[in-house]
Amino acid sequence: MGLFDKVSKVGKTAASSAGNALGNAATSIGSSAVNTAKEQGELAGLKSEINVIEKELDASYIMIGRKYVDYVIENGEMPGIDVSDILKMLEPKLERKQELQKKIIELEKRIKEKDALRDKQAAEEEYLAGKEKLDKALYMGVIEQSDYDEKLAALAKKRDNFEIMRKLDQQVQMGIITEEEKNAKLYEILN
Repeated sequence: MGLFDKVSKVGKTAASSAGNALGNAATSIGSSAVNTAKEQGELAGLKSEINVIEKELDASYIMIGRKYVDYVIENGEMPGIDVSDILKMLEPKLERKQELQKKIIELEKRIKEKDALRDKQAAEEEYLAGKEKLDKALYMGVIEQSDYDEKLAALAKKRDNFEIMRKLDQQVQMGIITEEEKNAKLYEILN
């Protein structure tokens, strides 16, 4: 088998592997997108329910204020008034609001975890695609072993430090660190 045949075989194998990886990635992304859309819809529903409860609570607070003002006007004094009936009415709404807030936190956490898994899978696929290119280039004699080792190590370092890089991105989004601080930390990690 000649060099051309070997290179052709490596190219076909790489293309087949890349095709399979892309197919799997597309299926995974499609499934993930459906789940993410469902969870985002659920999240929006929970937030909407909290908004309704907050409006009902505001109406109750207004009732308490009116009762107080009516009492002051009627009696000319400002002692305490009994609003226990309104507070009893508020209690289940406040409890429901607290439950919904917990559900929102759990759902947002689950969404972030799924996003992290999807991003980690993408980082792994990026590493494998880069490795395939390097393997092919090494086999064809386009690069030397030392270049191959150096570039592969850089790809592996990026993949292995994925979680740290993701957390730095989240810190920038939350305003904990600046983009410049993130870039400085990334430089330290990757170099």
